[in-house]
Amino acid sequence: MENIIIGIDLGGSKIAAAAADQSGNIVSEIIVPTEAEHGRKKVISNIEKAIAHLKASTKANILKIGIGVPGPINYETGMVISPPNLPGWKKVNLKEILSNFYNAPVFVDNDANCAALGEALFGAGKKATNFIFITVSTGIGGGIIINKNIYRGATGSAGEFGHMIIDPSGPRCGCGNKGDLEALASGTSIKKRSGEDAMAIHIKAQQGDKKAKKIIYKTAHYLGVGIANLVNIFNPELVIVGGGLSNMGALLLKPTIKEFKKYVLPLPGKSVKIVRAKLGARAGLLGAVALCL
Repeated sequence: MENIIIGIDLGGSKIAAAAADQSGNIVSEIIVPTEAEHGRKKVISNIEKAIAHLKASTKANILKIGIGVPGPINYETGMVISPPNLPGWKKVNLKEILSNFYNAPVFVDNDANCAALGEALFGAGKKATNFIFITVSTGIGGGIIINKNIYRGATGSAGEFGHMIIDPSGPRCGCGNKGDLEALASGTSIKKRSGEDAMAIHIKAQQGDKKAKKIIYKTAHYLGVGIANLVNIFNPELVIVGGGLSNMGALLLKPTIKEFKKYVLPLPGKSVKIVRAKLGARAGLLGAVALCL
């Protein structure tokens, strides 16, 4: 193998990195700790360590590097702007740092955009031209695919579905708004309402616990309203639901679709399918590879 593409999913606790051939087939992978608490120099050093391992294991030249980062990004410049899980990263030009070091083109994007691209190239969105990817986890985010390309918006911040206001008199979100989708339908909101994490509530609901089922149904209600808003605006052929809460499967998705049907307009509602993401935890990593393709 002469050339490889490097894909990196930079998380708050771990860095997942992969080498792929020019068709996107993964040939080598590694996971290293982020060590975010030790500052940006340590994190960048750990990224370089992961890349060095992939280069050595494949004995190939680096053609391109794609990296997904949690938080706001300026896609054009590659500037990472104050990501919440990476302390000390106020304005870090990751694109410039890595492209100077490796003398290869570097592409930096928001991790949710990367996950959307991953589903577009390798997952549930392979056959779709226009789709919405929504990730429902600790928080809620997503990506918008229009004509098989990611839509980033004027400042690169498109797809912040979690901060769409659903109920202005609802609970306050970490962003400061009241009653947005993240405050009503995320893993964090489940924990605030029940005192237990989403996984514990999922297990209880599977065992027939009525209170747990009610909590999931309320989450599904708000998620259904949010997805109906997105479908009414974008008229996609597909909505892909990913993130940790999607692991609840039909327990969450079935009532979400039921609630969605109450609020979606008839025409876009008839033509759209709501499906679960296929790539799971690997969406961000494969998306970082997709960013280069």
